[in-house]
Amino acid sequence: MKKNLLAALLLLMTTCVFAQKNVQNSDIQKRADSVGQGGNNEIKLNLLNTVLGLAEVNYERIIADNQGFGLAAAVSLTDKAVYDERYNFALTPYYRVYFGKQKANGFFIEANASVISVDIPQYYFDSNNYTINESENKTYTNFGLGVAAGFKFLTRNGIIGELFLGGGRLLGNDTFSGGYPRLGISLGKRF
Repeated sequence: MKKNLLAALLLLMTTCVFAQKNVQNSDIQKRADSVGQGGNNEIKLNLLNTVLGLAEVNYERIIADNQGFGLAAAVSLTDKAVYDERYNFALTPYYRVYFGKQKANGFFIEANASVISVDIPQYYFDSNNYTINESENKTYTNFGLGVAAGFKFLTRNGIIGELFLGGGRLLGNDTFSGGYPRLGISLGKRF
């Protein structure tokens, strides 16, 4: 009888211990959700590119605690050259792997692809005046692959700050080839 009573008492105690653990984990998750860290979506504005004349907005979907897919869309705000090119637009899908202790936070590496459209001025030689003149611009679109690395900061209320630096190589068109920069200082919100 004593053995059965002791076994029942131990079984009851282990049930209480497991119940406490589940309550604690759900409380942590609720608290994270209430302060904005539990979401899987992020919207960010790349402040560095925007100041330089190329407005860039990013959307990222967190697919695991340490991985995310995103899309950066950039549109030129000026006719002047940005990064030595006259950009029209750039679309950059990317995949990130995070190495921080929190969900999608800390140091990350990124693989990206980009579709970029630029205006390149066309020049002609005027044999009457022996001068080189600029004619109208020609638009070129090209595709490239690249990498970047950076750091993501996340506050308790879900505000995000990012610093990243990288670049890529353009493939395809010989007239518009070379590389493209992938850099920024971003500010956004996780929801």
